[in-house]
Amino acid sequence: MLGTIRPARDDPAAPGPFDRLRPRVLVALAAALFSTTGSVFAARNQGWTDEPGLVGLLLLLVAPAALVLLLPRRPALATTAAVAATLAFLLLRFPWGPVFIGPVAVLVGVMLSGPVRRARLVAWSGAALLAGGGAAVAVLVAPHAEQYLRDHPAAWVKDWGPPGPGFHGPGWADDGAWFLSPGSLIAGVAWLAVAMLVASAARDRVSRRLAAQAAARETAAERERTAVTSERLRIARELHDVLAHSLSAINVQAGVGLHLLEKHPGQAREALTNIRDTSREALTEVRTVLGIVRDGTPAAPDAGGPRPGWDAAAPLTPTWDRTALDRLVEQARADGLVVTADVAPDLDDLPDHVAGVVHRVVQESLTNVRRHAPSARRVTLRVARADALEVVVTDDGPGPAAPSAPGYGLVGMRERVEGAGGTLDVGPRPDGTGWQVRALLPAPRGGTRPPSGPSPDPADSPDTTETPGGAA
Repeated sequence: MLGTIRPARDDPAAPGPFDRLRPRVLVALAAALFSTTGSVFAARNQGWTDEPGLVGLLLLLVAPAALVLLLPRRPALATTAAVAATLAFLLLRFPWGPVFIGPVAVLVGVMLSGPVRRARLVAWSGAALLAGGGAAVAVLVAPHAEQYLRDHPAAWVKDWGPPGPGFHGPGWADDGAWFLSPGSLIAGVAWLAVAMLVASAARDRVSRRLAAQAAARETAAERERTAVTSERLRIARELHDVLAHSLSAINVQAGVGLHLLEKHPGQAREALTNIRDTSREALTEVRTVLGIVRDGTPAAPDAGGPRPGWDAAAPLTPTWDRTALDRLVEQARADGLVVTADVAPDLDDLPDHVAGVVHRVVQESLTNVRRHAPSARRVTLRVARADALEVVVTDDGPGPAAPSAPGYGLVGMRERVEGAGGTLDVGPRPDGTGWQVRALLPAPRGGTRPPSGPSPDPADSPDTTETPGGAA
């Protein structure tokens, strides 16, 4: 039953596969457009003898295709393909424009995807390969540029683009001057380094944001797990309090009924009546708890619907009800105990959570007397209010009214008391005769909560009487 309590985790805003692919597609389209059209315009407007043919255009499209198809699963392959295609385009002396946009886009994409250490290693390796490969191409195509550089010494420092008029001889030397120009080399490497550093900084920022989001999700999940666990423990305490108290009373009354059945059938009938009433009350409380477990609203005892005036956020523990406390006392008396009850009359303004703790402390204490101190005959209940609310339940049994094996009753009682800001002491009485449960709870005066039940007439109140049970 309790295993059905779990938080829902539907996330309709989670990105789909196309949402993650769309940025790469847009960047790839832009890179393909700029690199191809730029190279064509460069061939037409800067004096190149040929335009990039089909092979050249296909080489320019390798990097955008790798950006879409290979990232983020194959970053090393995407980097290798983009850099190799770009260098091949240059080696084949196709006229070129902004051909480095494609491979740089791939390197930035690699930097922003996958594990951080691997991404940086692959991206910076690719950048070094691109810069080194470009320099190597420059060396290979440079033999015929020497004369141009002697004739144009200013090209060493200010030639930042393709060679100008006067340097368009045959062969690869047409490109060599640009590559050999220190200014051009510095500009290209600087541009590549800036792009990589910006990508690395962006990756660090994204990593920090993702780490913060993961930590926030884990914190929220931990809060949910804690809330679910607390709710399960709370419901378990309620079920324990209801069933342990009621079943203990039923067990005692059943034994009394069997003992008196032949010689005192009238008293046996009374015991059976008590069993019926106790089981009915227990069933009502269990239905209340189960109603909250199912949908947050306790079922009415008979109709199966919600109780009028029920607040779904209210605690499961009962609020202050003097009549309910009197029923606990009368039930203990019916089980054969001589109960002396002294309950302060000014408790109607108790906060709900404190009133519920008082009820459960008295209920669990009387249950423990029945279960664990069978030789006890007298029980004293005192609820007094001064600076704090004091609840004391004592018995005269020779042994402790506490379970010999670890159980949930005393644990749950202590959790309730401490959760309300109080303290609980359980142990032998100071004089060594019997057992004592003493709870101190904060109970400031001045509450405005109306009484939850009619106050009994003092003349009819059983508080200070000593009445043995009918089966005693």
